[in-house]
Amino acid sequence: MPKGHEKEPSKTSQSVSMESVKDTKNISNILHILDSQVIRTNPFGANVSGNNSYKRAERISAALHLITNHVPTLEPLRTSIRKGGLHLLSLILELRTGFRSPASEKGQAALAEIRQLVSHVRLLAVAGYISSHNVAAVAEALDELGMLIVASQRSALSEQFTISSEDLIPPTSEAAFPAHPERDRAARTYREKAQGTAQTPGASGSVRVEQIMDILKLGGVLGIKDIAANVPQYSEKMVQRTLVDLVQTGRIKKIGAKRWSKYQVAQ
Repeated sequence: MPKGHEKEPSKTSQSVSMESVKDTKNISNILHILDSQVIRTNPFGANVSGNNSYKRAERISAALHLITNHVPTLEPLRTSIRKGGLHLLSLILELRTGFRSPASEKGQAALAEIRQLVSHVRLLAVAGYISSHNVAAVAEALDELGMLIVASQRSALSEQFTISSEDLIPPTSEAAFPAHPERDRAARTYREKAQGTAQTPGASGSVRVEQIMDILKLGGVLGIKDIAANVPQYSEKMVQRTLVDLVQTGRIKKIGAKRWSKYQVAQ
């Protein structure tokens, strides 16, 4: 090729590349909106599992809207996915009083909506509208939400309220149950978290430890999946490592082995 006539880099490819970077930054900024303000209105009460599930569904719904931004307006998948994300929020909100029923129609409806959304997102990739990377990320998040709902149906922490021994004693009665400061402190902590008034310790590791200890104090004997379902901000592996440390320090004890292992607070 003669000198001075070298092929210039494609402006189209450069603009697409720059636009991809820009979109990534915009997605990060937009999702940050969901965490930028603490919402004190909590319809779930002491139902920690329900509240955590709703927060996950909120982020997933936002992601579904973002990945369909460049899908043509008349494409049926765009409409169905966006409506599905909004419907999922409504279904989980209705679960605030029905998490403990494994055969709950509302629970099954939520799982069915999740499975349908996974299929629709996959079809977007087949049609060439979104990348396989985005499909994998969204599908995995939806599947984890489904597993969280299933685990919550077996968890005592998915009830709408907690009862302490003091709640069962009439004010005029002279009789009293023996004090249980640890149990009462755990119940009080969860009530404060539900109301948004709990104090957060400084170190993230100590926060995780205390959250897991509180879950065990309220829930009794629990498996790893039941514990992890109530602290979705941590991975199951991180929860498992924390449990190992707590067993070694004698704060909790392990019952059983391998996948049948369960944990409870050491007496």
